Amino acid sequence: MSVNAISKQIDIPGVTIDAAAFFGLEGVTRVRQQARLGLTEQSYLPKASDPHSDWVARVAAPAFRALAEMGVKVEDFCTIGTGAGLDALAAIEILRVRNVFVTDLHEDVVQQARQNILMNVLPPQPAVFAGVGDLLDPLKETRSALDLIYENLPNIPLGSDDDLAEGQASSTFIADRKEGLPDFVRQHLIALHYLALRQAYPMLRPGGRVLSSIGGRIPVEVILRLGRETGYASHILVLAWKIQSEPEDVIGGYARWEREGLGPFRFYPRAVLERTLSPMSAVAAAAQAIEIERALQPDALSAEQALQAHLDGVEIGHTVFVLESQKL
Repeated sequence: MSVNAISKQIDIPGVTIDAAAFFGLEGVTRVRQQARLGLTEQSYLPKASDPHSDWVARVAAPAFRALAEMGVKVEDFCTIGTGAGLDALAAIEILRVRNVFVTDLHEDVVQQARQNILMNVLPPQPAVFAGVGDLLDPLKETRSALDLIYENLPNIPLGSDDDLAEGQASSTFIADRKEGLPDFVRQHLIALHYLALRQAYPMLRPGGRVLSSIGGRIPVEVILRLGRETGYASHILVLAWKIQSEPEDVIGGYARWEREGLGPFRFYPRAVLERTLSPMSAVAAAAQAIEIERALQPDALSAEQALQAHLDGVEIGHTVFVLESQKL
């Protein structure tokens, strides 16, 4: 296995998290209890003080815990668009992975993520390989076979005034894609999820899995169709909810494309999500995904309505699905 591994040390601001609390565990044995994460200007900022808004705390860690409880063995793990590397740390702690591949669009982000992982893992350390590029392109030369690929990719196409290289823009927005995409993928703004599943198939061992972390602003059936259309056996592994982070940028971005005829997209008041989903575990909720979607429908807000509600002081959230897609 050989990926361009980047190890330059850099001294930049960061955040500290309580790893056990953040990952929903009683304690940790593979990573430092107080994990210090360095950040670059383009790193997605972990919500250390507000786990209800954080993708790793609310989505990735519960999905990894579900696999661990199922007895799934993972030696070779890859995360696409790792950001600060917190998702990789969660996989190391929860799934005991031995080889870790991290990718991102920006070299400084990948460089810092690899350093974050190495600085926060206790001996024996896993092998950590880092690559810069689009989706799984950095792994195409490795001929590596993976057990698990995790992705939490952005969805909203860039507007004419946006710059993907500016700040954390690539955590939310995507550049125009040239690949051919099915109509349902374009309609629901799930291009990168679809393309990642297509790219992942030949890189997985038989029985290997992709976990696609997808904001549930679109119907459950559309999410399930992603797996079917790309040749996997797929089901919803986790159904959770989170507060909408960066609400004006994200909800506003969806509203803009709703006006162009895409979607519609669905958001909910936090109180509704909390009342409906908090009594259940994320795995139990996943088993009732269609019924829960139906129960939430009367309180659904379009992107335009959600943006106005946010401006009026209502805390807005959305459901989150982890689609588990297994190579046949």
